[in-house]
Amino acid sequence: MAQDYGPGAQVNVPREMNGTAIAAFVLAVVGLCWPLGLLGLILGYVAKSQIKSRNNSGSGLATTAIVLGWITVLGFILFAIALAVGWDAWMDRVNDYKDDYDL
Repeated sequence: MAQDYGPGAQVNVPREMNGTAIAAFVLAVVGLCWPLGLLGLILGYVAKSQIKSRNNSGSGLATTAIVLGWITVLGFILFAIALAVGWDAWMDRVNDYKDDYDL
């Protein structure tokens, strides 16, 4: 015997996972180096927009991709600064060496 819920009964259908959010998360995790992390950041923002307009799930993945993407960008900036400072110090040592030995 089946139950009759009537014409106004609502069925909870699971929301579809956003594929862009999955791709953004994977790229952000794998790309904790420069190019892929930046792509994960961009796709994370695209996924957040799609999730809002399409009522998909995957908001947490997209947010994580955005955070990891910004960490990657910050890491690259710090690396570039350290490289610039280190390069300057290295060239000072090379010049001191040249002066000491008349090269």
